Amino acid sequence: MRILHTSDWHLGARLGSQSRVQDQFERLQEICRYLDEREVDLLLVAGDVFDEHRADELSKLVSRLAAMLRPRVEAGLSIVFVAGNHDREHVFPLLKGMQDLVAPNSGQQVVFAGKPDLVQVESRSGDKVQLVLLPYPRTNRYDLADTRWPTLDVKNQALAAAVRERKDELGRRAMKEAPHVPVIMSGHFFIRGVTEGLYHLSEQEDIVLEPEDMPTYSYVGLGHIHKPQAIGRPDVLYCGSLERMDRGETADSKQVVLVDVGREGSTSIKSLPLSATPFAQVEASSEEELAAEAAGLEELARTLVTVTLHVSRDLPLGPLHSRALELFPRLYQPVHFAFTDEEQSHGSHTLLQSKDVATTVREYLAQKLADDPQKDGIVELAEQLLAELEGIREEALAASE
Repeated sequence: MRILHTSDWHLGARLGSQSRVQDQFERLQEICRYLDEREVDLLLVAGDVFDEHRADELSKLVSRLAAMLRPRVEAGLSIVFVAGNHDREHVFPLLKGMQDLVAPNSGQQVVFAGKPDLVQVESRSGDKVQLVLLPYPRTNRYDLADTRWPTLDVKNQALAAAVRERKDELGRRAMKEAPHVPVIMSGHFFIRGVTEGLYHLSEQEDIVLEPEDMPTYSYVGLGHIHKPQAIGRPDVLYCGSLERMDRGETADSKQVVLVDVGREGSTSIKSLPLSATPFAQVEASSEEELAAEAAGLEELARTLVTVTLHVSRDLPLGPLHSRALELFPRLYQPVHFAFTDEEQSHGSHTLLQSKDVATTVREYLAQKLADDPQKDGIVELAEQLLAELEGIREEALAASE
């Protein structure tokens, strides 16, 4: 069985004013080339498939993804999607329901694992592997929705215990039902000891498993951590995210992992690179310096950029600001003005400053609504308000030009 392991696509995510959809689908095209060239049997997506929450936009993403993958499924490719923490609770059940309606016999070839499950996948040559699938631990997914906990820590410990219990239960089933078929585990969760590649959640906020919780299977393919890394053993891997999601990932290489599982369970593991979108931080004090910075970027049209302008307050800001917008088409934050005559005493100023507002709101809501049954609805309303705020900001920027 030849498997391509990927995770953390975050389809529909935005970075400030910039949509990441085109970046993401360009990386998916690279994945499809690997699927074709390497004759892959199984595409394993270990969580955080979608970030988009708006129904009409999510529908467009699903249709675009389906058009890309359908010919390969028809040619024999199997696909397994595991739900992550960014995949909203209703999305996987909805996709599974639509699949049962329009293609009722496709459930073993395209799997949406919204709850812990054991599935068996067959290669084009007829060989099989068993997959222990463990989505991100949420109360509904692990049958704990009616339980109440005194603190968030106690809740997270209970969820971690539930993951361990399901892992062990499904592993026993695999050994009983098909003892000679190799087993692979895929999950979307945090393993203690990871220090790089965190995205939106810290270890203190997350549900934490231990390295020794990882079973000795043919391969353990994980999602949730954006920086590729092995945990404890070379066959326990976070493959990393599809794309660089923010400036904190500027130096990170992106990849997918090609896994060959032999008939006796032996495994070959190889990383395949992805052409991740570059980031740049531009600092200048004149139009000439801005032009020089733009000329120095190898992939200007692709590069996501922030701009800081070091200027005197008495200079006209409009022309310099307009030139920055003109030169850098993927400027994703408002131009930052650092006034040289006030830096020591008053610091700096961002034009129409909204830096990290969306991130602050999301982190606040995640903390305050952790146990709230209406969390998803409140978060959806907040996202709508943030989108409106971004529209107002862009209109104000246009007016300032």
